[in-house]
Amino acid sequence: MEVTPIFSLAFMAFTQLTIDHFLEYFRQAEKPRAQWKLGLEQELIGYDADLKHRLTYEGHIRGVLEAFALRFGWKGYQEGAHLIGLKQYGSSITLEPGGQLELSCAPMQTIGEIDAFLKQYQIQLSEISQGRGIKWLSIGYDPISHPDQVGWVPKKRYQVMGEYLPPLGAGAHHMMKTTATAQSNLDYSSEADMIQKMRASTAFAPFVGILFGTSPFAKGQPAGCKSRRGWAWRNMSPQHTGFLDLIFEPDFGYRQYIEYILDVPMLVLERNGEIVDMRGVNFREFIKKGYQGLSPELADWPVQLGATFPVARLRNAIETRTCDAGPYAMLLGQAALWKGLLYCQTCLDWANEVIAQRGGGFFKELYEQSYCYGFTYLKEHKEYDRLMQEFLEQAQKGLERLGQGEEAYLALVKAIFESRFSLADQLLKGYAQGVSMDQLFEETDLYFARG
Repeated sequence: MEVTPIFSLAFMAFTQLTIDHFLEYFRQAEKPRAQWKLGLEQELIGYDADLKHRLTYEGHIRGVLEAFALRFGWKGYQEGAHLIGLKQYGSSITLEPGGQLELSCAPMQTIGEIDAFLKQYQIQLSEISQGRGIKWLSIGYDPISHPDQVGWVPKKRYQVMGEYLPPLGAGAHHMMKTTATAQSNLDYSSEADMIQKMRASTAFAPFVGILFGTSPFAKGQPAGCKSRRGWAWRNMSPQHTGFLDLIFEPDFGYRQYIEYILDVPMLVLERNGEIVDMRGVNFREFIKKGYQGLSPELADWPVQLGATFPVARLRNAIETRTCDAGPYAMLLGQAALWKGLLYCQTCLDWANEVIAQRGGGFFKELYEQSYCYGFTYLKEHKEYDRLMQEFLEQAQKGLERLGQGEEAYLALVKAIFESRFSLADQLLKGYAQGVSMDQLFEETDLYFARG
């Protein structure tokens, strides 16, 4: 997600920043209900026509970005000599460390508007891919290549992360180079509204992970879990990722989230268009004393917020970050699910009542098991199964109350739950029957675009 600066003094240096500056960041991000919008992000994994080789930056991906700029008017931007991203009317196309193509659509009023934009993007990417012999998989984890077989996008931030994070968690390079996510970004109107939404989007995240699991493969065979992407994220630096217990504490609010961010080790800063290596530096100390001649700036705050990767992340919007990338209908389905739950006050109140009754630990237990076992865990623990059904019913009612005619986007979600059989289960069944990877991805609509 590209974060728009919301400070008028964003690039003014200060001798010392205080918590009040960071509180103001969140307060300025608040929006009244009438201005609420919805953002969607999607990552794609590119392969050659035979599914043998991941696309490389120099060999393929740079050319795809150049084609977007030349043929469809996207504006490119560079890091050094390298084209690394595109912008157009508030939307962006960027690159993840292994060359995954990430679309961040501009926030929109309705899912129908997002649908139309996503279709246009799909058409553009398909036209660009024609004649290049490439395919784009919308799937949670690279089903074929090991991270060591995947090249790096030439961005200094990724170089820093790639060197710093692996000793802190075995899943680091997997997360960076072989995962792909779909997420929704939602607005908040006040601190109280943020608290409710952060709790709900964290607590109900594992249910969404189960529903949208698409990544049961690694290195061309079953990986032993329903979401290999989920495995990668759970084997990352615990200081930078995870299910945040603090969200469920009675005094949680902006200040408590700020205190958490202050103690997350830094990765990089941006100065005069250049990336500065700050790996492991304590942000709390940096804002007090500076570091090696660098003084803290307000613009460092959104960068530090982006150095954390919890289940739900607070920036100038709330980001839901627990969903595997998947077929087109799933991308819109997860957006509808979150919109129905979080933008209808009645449904949001219901979610927070359930959380208050159960406690954060109840949901954390599911989070720790869901990526591996999927629906199997729900079948063995009926309490979670019943709650997922209530969750879907509430999201449906929420969309109905919002009155924008978006209930149909939940059709696939409801069908998956009624069958208790996810796309990951479907892929594993086909694999056991000897169906080829290519045919499996064709039958399950996991090819988002191809040449």
